[in-house]
Amino acid sequence: MSRHDPEQLYPGFPGSEPSEHIRTIPACAALGMRQRATIGDPVSTSLDAALPAVCDSDGRVSRGAALVLADQATAGGVFTTLPRPTPMMTLDLRVDWFGPLPAASLSCTIDEVTREGDLALSRGRLIAEGKPVGAAVARYLIGSMPGGTPGRMDDRHDVLPPSPAASFADYLGASASLDGLTMEPRAEHVGAPLPAYHGGVIAGLLEQAGVAAIDPAFRPLDFEVRFLAPALATLPLIARVVPRRTGRRAITLDIDAHQGKPDRPVAIARMLAITDAVGEVQAYDLPRA
Repeated sequence: MSRHDPEQLYPGFPGSEPSEHIRTIPACAALGMRQRATIGDPVSTSLDAALPAVCDSDGRVSRGAALVLADQATAGGVFTTLPRPTPMMTLDLRVDWFGPLPAASLSCTIDEVTREGDLALSRGRLIAEGKPVGAAVARYLIGSMPGGTPGRMDDRHDVLPPSPAASFADYLGASASLDGLTMEPRAEHVGAPLPAYHGGVIAGLLEQAGVAAIDPAFRPLDFEVRFLAPALATLPLIARVVPRRTGRRAITLDIDAHQGKPDRPVAIARMLAITDAVGEVQAYDLPRA
């Protein structure tokens, strides 16, 4: 499909076919992402659970991989509102989980994008086997690359292969250290062409650090991250956890990431985890003005 076919892409969507752009982004290609962005149809980005690099040790889609998906998918929603392909940077990302992720293909479908000048808020649903498993919301600054500098769409055209990693944890390659959890840079962690770490990869590291710091009886309920500065993918990324409240049913953690200067974090996050058993998910459609 191209822009000249009857089913055209949104004009702000980069590439000549929906998945072309993300398959040139190392972090997205590594996790086997695909997109749909035809005018008049839902805008959706997906992961394939058959790829080991997106899965956890139980064979389910990793929440960390789902964070990378949510970051890229919500950006895709913003592209649909633009008259031409324009770079943007993620300011913050939040994902609320409705239960454990399945051992099945996971997609993020965008429901709504709200624009205020160069600021955009994108909302979507994480869906597996036809059922909602999470909700995502992210805010973007249009026209800027990481660091706030004016940018343009990069000229990457090479379609990259998926990661050969045995799991998402193996894809991150993070290890415990005295400072917290340290991730050494890899080419497949790159998002922006500075090179900088993909925002979803940063979120995935912070989420992994948070989960490692809590009792396995707790399950993450929501995760929110704010990006403060570009994280150069030429330097290690260190995640640190600070427990804020530890209760019988709920734990709240703060997590930050830095690159050798603890007093200058590049991202901060908060995670809520609970011990309540997973229940049946029910979605309700309410009237909208």
